[in-house]
Formats: sequence, structure tokens, C-alpha cells
Amino acid sequence: MAEDVLRRLLARDEAEPADLSSVSPGQLREAVRGSGRGVEGADLFVALASHPDVGKAAAAAVEIVQEAGDVIAMAGIAAWLGHGGRLHREAAGLLGRAFLERAGDRASDYGARAQALKAAMILAQSDRALLRRLQAEMIELDPADDGDFLRHAANVTGALLAREPDPDLHAVLGKLLDVEEAEDEVAMELGLDALRAGLDATTQDDALRSFREARDWFGRSEAASEERPDARLYRRCLDMLVAFQTGRTQSDLRVGIDGIKEAAFAYTAHLSPSDRPEEISSWLGARGRERVHWSMLALRLGALDTSLGKRAWLNAATVIQDELVSVYSASRSIMVRGGDGGLEAVLRPRIVGALQRELHSLDTLDQWIEENSGSGLLPDVSGLRARVAEAREGVVAHRPTEAAPGSSPAAAILESIPEAGRASAMARVAGAMMTLVGESTSAVVSDLYDDIIRDLGRNEHFRRYPEARTLFEIALWLTLQFVAQRSNVGSSTYRRARYLFERDPAKLPLEETLQEDYLDFLWGSPSAGILGAEASDIAGGRVDVLFKHMRTTFVAELKKTDRKLTNDQIVAKYGLQKVAYDVTNVSFGILMMLDLYDLGGGQPDVAERISVHHVTPP
Repeated sequence: MAEDVLRRLLARDEAEPADLSSVSPGQLREAVRGSGRGVEGADLFVALASHPDVGKAAAAAVEIVQEAGDVIAMAGIAAWLGHGGRLHREAAGLLGRAFLERAGDRASDYGARAQALKAAMILAQSDRALLRRLQAEMIELDPADDGDFLRHAANVTGALLAREPDPDLHAVLGKLLDVEEAEDEVAMELGLDALRAGLDATTQDDALRSFREARDWFGRSEAASEERPDARLYRRCLDMLVAFQTGRTQSDLRVGIDGIKEAAFAYTAHLSPSDRPEEISSWLGARGRERVHWSMLALRLGALDTSLGKRAWLNAATVIQDELVSVYSASRSIMVRGGDGGLEAVLRPRIVGALQRELHSLDTLDQWIEENSGSGLLPDVSGLRARVAEAREGVVAHRPTEAAPGSSPAAAILESIPEAGRASAMARVAGAMMTLVGESTSAVVSDLYDDIIRDLGRNEHFRRYPEARTLFEIALWLTLQFVAQRSNVGSSTYRRARYLFERDPAKLPLEETLQEDYLDFLWGSPSAGILGAEASDIAGGRVDVLFKHMRTTFVAELKKTDRKLTNDQIVAKYGLQKVAYDVTNVSFGILMMLDLYDLGGGQPDVAERISVHHVTPP
């Protein structure tokens, strides 16, 4: 009888939950005890954990977690939870505690314990009480425990520390340093915590102290293992930041930049999505975003003019710190998924990021001043740019700002701009801040980005040319941010976006309006130095946006329509025109449509409007 119930629980074609009325709770637990191993054990847990008969099903699911499940079953369970698996609400607390108990059971296999700990970490993101229990368990970790398990525990402890800095959790990592199997992971987590402190430092001494500490931890992680490309990359970045902070900038800047570029390209290859479902990264780390920012770091450093002496070092330190804020945030983010496996929320680590905001504000302001230098709006262009440069150097060096309390260097300079041009400058800076904030809040883009990159793997040029692939990944990431932000903005909050809401047939915007908005968005990003605009003589035509870096070029073609068209219909109508621009370039690019069809105030989901299409000319 119990065996029949198990078969019904495992039957994937059952429309309704299996009937458990024919067995007692004890009988069901006994039956599960002999069937909780391997893939079948994971499938059985999934059926039980979401079953409406909580009284019987939850206790049987606990039996799998605490006793019956082997490492294969526990890995399957953790993967299911990581990809958005839903527990019955009344069973969640009971199962969360069961995962913690299994993780603490030293008689169990370390792999099963590690997977149980991962499952507890995932559930704790929506259960504050379980999170507190998890923190307590990590604080009580014993260095005499199994070394391989402690390696996994160190990773979880680091993730907890990133969300809620805690001296007790930090001390735990210090205790685990002498565990040989875990040393490289522990040192990596301590390095990331010191890096966060350095990036958020408000004085030069605090920044230098934290950067030195982070560099030393990353160096120890690298020395403790032959497979730490992440530690090598972080350490090389910190080598340069420490040199800048101490004024030891006489060494060869180009050698340092080349070392970072080499390490960045090696590590981005490690982060690239594979064809198999991601299991270990399903809960911790927005890998797509992390990969993009390491690539941005490499390309931005590579584009610097290293002949400018002290200024070149300042520019390099600016780029490194700017991108490290984004990399740290991405690598420490916790992914919370919905029942369909899509991202429901991205829980960010606790990092202030004031340095990044100030740098983006000042760089955008400097660009605006340069563009308006001949307009007559600015009586002292050189004086304003000198103030921006001085403020920028102070921010990068972590010197206390001279701005009024509650203000910022960029705000102080904006106030000094004559009233006739101030509104325009403030709007440009506000637009740049929208780009920065939008990247840190969009949960949809991260999943969508990885799906697109995976689909692009069918393209021969995308596979064959790594430099071109890297450039396109950056352009794609920024374009997804642009589409997502313009989907969320209102005409009252961002006046530039009014064209998106115009439906009067006599006033419909042209493609040029979309082009100007898109280009302004791109120019306000850190990748502005690798973009070009409307270059002619590309395959005998004229393109809307040209992306170009060294030997690689590809285009974005922009169109508009007031008809209701599907993505397939758009590609059928304009795809070959886009492909025609690729005959002398790599065979991939962007086709963007300004959709002016009136949907009565609604709009499709972003994920429905963005897709990959493979078009071959006749």
C-alpha cells in the first residue's frame, strides 16, 4: 500500500496531488526511508515538500533530509530550491530546521551536509528566524570538523557577512584559516570583506589599510590553491590600488594593466554560462553581471593612455575601483527565484557604493561641460573642468570631501553652473544615475542576459572570436539595461522619455529620437570610449549605432512601427537589412524597434520583447 503511494507521488503525469489517506504518517516515513536516495529521493522530496497534506507529507520530507537522502538526493533538492522550488508554506520552517540539523550531523557524508547547508541558506532568504539560526550555526563552526565541509561553510559564512557585516562571523573565518582544505576559500572570503571596507572607506588611511589587507588575503588564497583565477585577478587589481594610494606610481603602469587584462579574460571564461543547468551558482552570484564588469574593466584599462604619468595612474585607479564596486555587488548577490525558475529578487550585499556614484556623476558632468564649452552657457570652462578633475582625484584617493554636509562634490559644482545651463547639466547627471541604479535593481535582466548569451552560442563568429564576443556582451548588457529602464520610466519622472508615450498620428517620433536616447544612454555608461555613432560606408550603407573596438565592429539598427508586430514578424521584415551590414563585420548585432502601437497603457513583459534570431541571407 505504501509502495503504491510512493509511485503516485513520483508519477509526473498526475494532475492532482497524490492521495495519502491510505497510509499513516509512520507508514509513509518508513516507506520514504528506503526510497530517499539518488535522483528518486530528490523527486520524492519535491512531491512531499509541496503536498497540501502537510501533516503527513512534511514529516516524510524531513525523513529524507535528516536520514535517507544521500549526496545525490541532497544535491538535487538544493538545486530545485535554488531554481525556485516552492515548499508548502506550513512546512517551510520545519524543513529549514531539518536542513540545518543535517548540515550539523558530523556522522553524515560531507557532500550531503554541504548541500543541506546550501538549502538552508536559500530558504533563510525568506525566513528571518531561519536566517538567525543559520548565523548562529556558522558562528559555532568547529575547525576540527570535516575540512571539505568547512570549505563550503566558509562560502556560506562569507555570503552572510556580505549581507550583514558581523564581527562574530568575521572571527569564525579567522578560526578556519588553519583548515588546509578550506584555506583558499576562507582567505578569499576575508579578502572580499576587506575589499568592501576599502571601497566604502571615507579616509585615505582607512582605504589603504583595507586594500592592503584585501591584497594579502587574495594573495594567500592564490598561494593555497592552483585553481583560484578569481584570487589572482583581485590581487592584481589590489596591487595597483595600493601602489596608487601610497604614491608608488613610478613602476610600469602598462605591465600592471596587461596583467589585469590577462587575468580578467581568463576568469571571464571561467564565468561563462555552459549548456548544462547551473547548479552551484543558482543562488549566489549574478554571474552574467559579474562577467560583464570584469570585461569592462579589461577593456577600459586597455583603452587608457599610459603616457600621462600621474594622471594615467589616477585614471587606472578610477576604473579599477568603479568596476570593483559592481563586481563585488554582483558576486555577493543572492538570487531568489520564483516557482517558474525565473528571478524573483536579487538580494544585494551591503556596500555603500558612494565612490561609484560620485565618479559617475563627475565623469558625466565633465562630459557635459566639454560638450557645451562653445555654447556660451559657461563663462569659465577651464575652471569648471579643473574643479571636476580635483574633485575626481579626491574621490578616487578617498580624501574627505569639502562639500557641505549632505551634499557631494558633483552637487557643489552643479550649483556653480549658471542658471541657464544648470537644468540641462542636472538632467544629464540624473540620467547617468538612473543607469547606475537600474543595473543594481533589475532582477529580470540577469536571467535574460544569460539566456541570450547561451542562444548566441549557435553563432560561429560568436564562438570563434573571443574579443568580439566580449565587446558584444558589454553592448548587450547595456542595451538590456536601456530597454528595462525605459520600460519602467514615466514621462513625468524622466521628460526625455516622453516620445515613448506619444500616440498622436501627427506627432509620432522618428527613429532618430530613439537613436538619440539610446546613444545618450550609452555615452553615459563607462563603455562610452568604445562606441561610435552613425558611421557611414559600412557595407555600402549608413548604420544607426556602430560599436567598434580595435578590430571588431558590429551595428545596432533602429526601426519604428505603429503596427502590432511580433518579434518574428519584425525579423522577417527587417532582419535581412540588418544582416546586410554584417558582410564585412562579425555576423551578430542588434535590431531594435520603437514600438508605437497603442496597447491602452499596457506593455508586454521585457522578457517577451527580447529574443535571439538566427537569419541567413538567401
